[in-house]
Amino acid sequence: MAKLADDIMIRGNRVKNRIAMAPMVTFSFRGDNGSYYGRQHIEHYTDRAKGGAGLIILQATRVLGAAQATDMWSADNRRVLRQIAGNCHDYGAVVMMQLSCGDMDINQLAIDDIQAMQADMKQAALAACDMGFDGVEYHFAHGYTLCKFIDASYNQRTDCYGGNALNRTRILTDLLPDIRSSVHDRFIVSVRMGAYLPESRQGIETARAFESAGVDLLHISFGMKPPETPVPDGFICSPTTYSGYIIKKEVHIPVIAVNEIRTAEQVRFLLDNDYADVVAIGRGMFTDPAFANHVLQGEPVNKCFGCGGTIPACRWFTDHTLCPGNRLKTS
Repeated sequence: MAKLADDIMIRGNRVKNRIAMAPMVTFSFRGDNGSYYGRQHIEHYTDRAKGGAGLIILQATRVLGAAQATDMWSADNRRVLRQIAGNCHDYGAVVMMQLSCGDMDINQLAIDDIQAMQADMKQAALAACDMGFDGVEYHFAHGYTLCKFIDASYNQRTDCYGGNALNRTRILTDLLPDIRSSVHDRFIVSVRMGAYLPESRQGIETARAFESAGVDLLHISFGMKPPETPVPDGFICSPTTYSGYIIKKEVHIPVIAVNEIRTAEQVRFLLDNDYADVVAIGRGMFTDPAFANHVLQGEPVNKCFGCGGTIPACRWFTDHTLCPGNRLKTS
């Protein structure tokens, strides 16, 4: 069983501990000179790397425009992203970009539309590698476009992108050989997905399909909606967090657990009981950039207050300066 301070090798990358920073959009940040990314983002991710996170996964970046170096892939944005990757490495963190394909009805997409999306998906991975990132995580969760492909109840396509799990994952798995041939050998390809697609049977089939295709890491959140299934007696985290264990038992690649994990007790519980290989912290790292170091050193963490328990109620997402935990930290 993994312990908190144990390292873990992921495709030849040594992750120095079992605490990851989960991808979370910083909605109230503003880029520089009209770009999306800027100084605030550099400081944000650098502080969490300095704070001890072994793995950092950047917020979702839309792949749209990657093939043309436009939108979020412009030269100004790439300069900032390159700086983020370098700063995270300076503090010993492995750092990845999360890649998103927006929110579209996949049943209405023409084959040409899907192929254009795939071109951006591939080029985004190559650009991330060129900028110094250690890997990418494709965002197949939370009801967005890629999630709709892998959910057996939503995906009604009758072509090669619909039907069984091999077809439903094809939008990525068809790209993997080309990506692998264009990046270095240690470049990580990860998938964030749910365990219920819509039932656990389809989730397990999908996870195995990704693993068989060569995906290195699975980050288990939720699919079209959060699960409401009961957790075992004594399990101190959410149904979404427990769903990561459902997948972990069925695959041989590392699995990240996530969702409403805010305390050292929860982190240690998940690792000590072999529920996950890595534990991802979301809003707990918003309020405490040094969350990882504090937990590793047995020190108190700066508390996330929950603010109602849901992401829409989280004040950080509306305006990070209004977060009560952040105000407490800086007062």
